[in-house]
Amino acid sequence: MEKKKGNKFDTRIHTNSMTKTEICRKYRAKHPDMQLRTLAKLIYNKESLMFANVESVRSTLKYVTGKSGAKDRKYIPAEDVEPMRESKPLDIPMPDSDDLKPFVLPVGFNNFVLAGDFHIPNHRVKPIQAMVNYSKENGITQLFINGDFLDNTPFTRHLRKPIGKTDVFDFFQMAEDMLMYLKQFYKEIYWLEGNHDFWYTRWLISKAPELFGDPHYDLETRLKLIDKKVKYIKQDYLVKAGHLNIVHGHIVLRGGGYANAARQLYLKTKANTICSHVHVESSHTEPDLNNKMTTTFTTGCMCTLEPEYQPYGGKACHGFAHIKVERNGNFKVRNYRIENGIIY
Repeated sequence: MEKKKGNKFDTRIHTNSMTKTEICRKYRAKHPDMQLRTLAKLIYNKESLMFANVESVRSTLKYVTGKSGAKDRKYIPAEDVEPMRESKPLDIPMPDSDDLKPFVLPVGFNNFVLAGDFHIPNHRVKPIQAMVNYSKENGITQLFINGDFLDNTPFTRHLRKPIGKTDVFDFFQMAEDMLMYLKQFYKEIYWLEGNHDFWYTRWLISKAPELFGDPHYDLETRLKLIDKKVKYIKQDYLVKAGHLNIVHGHIVLRGGGYANAARQLYLKTKANTICSHVHVESSHTEPDLNNKMTTTFTTGCMCTLEPEYQPYGGKACHGFAHIKVERNGNFKVRNYRIENGIIY
C-alpha cells in the first residue's frame, strides 16, 4: 500500500536488503518503456544511498538489460535480455519561412507609365516633364516607379564626398517635393524598391542597428509615403501586371554585362519581363518551339547621362514605358526613348 509523504504519494520501491542489480531489475519491471538514462536518474533520486552517481545506476541497468556487451550478456538470465528497440523516425522539422509570393498589381491598375532611375538629386527635368506631358495627353493617371527613385548617396558604401550638416535633410526634402509634384498628375503611384533605394535600409542595418527595427526610421515613414498614398514594394518581390513581370533589374541582372540588355534579361528570365536599372531602352523577342513569343524590355532613365562614376563613354538614354493590361492578362508595352525632351 502506498504511503503518503506530505501531500504526495511515496512511489519508492522498498528495497531493503536488495542488491544493486535487484533494485535495477525491480525498477525496470515497473518502467519497461523508459529510456535507460531517464530511468537511471529516477533510481538515483530514490536510491541515492545505494549508488555513487547516476552513471553507476546506468551501468547496472545496462548490465541487467543485456546492453553492456557480449562479455557480460552470457551471465544474464535470458528473460532479462531486452530486444533491440526500433528507432523512432524523426519528423522533418517545420521551416520558419514561407515562399515569397509575387506582388500582383490590382486589376484596375492597367493603364500606366513605368519609369525608373530618377536617382534624386541627380534627376533631369526634361525627360520627367516629357513623361508627364505624354501622360496628360493620353489620359494616364497611374505611375509605376521602377526602382532607384533615390540616389541615396549619403548612405552609399562607395567613396563619396563628405556630407554637410543639412545635406541629408535637403536630399529627403527634394524627394518629397518630387513625389508631391508627381501626385498632381498621377492618382495612383506604386514604387518598387531598387538597389539605390535599399542603400538607406542597408545603412541602418550596418551603422544603426538599434534604429533598424523602429518603424519611425523606415524609408516609407521618412518620406511620408502613406500620407501621400504612394505604395512602396520591397525589392524582394517580383511584381506582376497581368502576364508581364516587372523587376528593377539589380536582383535579376547581377554582375553587369549589359550589352544588349534586353537579351540578357531574356536569358535570365525566359519570360515576358520589363526592368529598369540599366538606364538604356532596348527590347528583345524570341519564339519557342511552338511559336509562342516572349519579349523582354529595359527602360531608359530619368537621371543624368554623365554620372560621376562614368562621365564619358556611357550608353545610357532617357526613357519610360507605357503599359496597358487587359483583363485576360495580355499586355501591350510601348517603350519610349527621350532625347532633349522629345519622345521617340
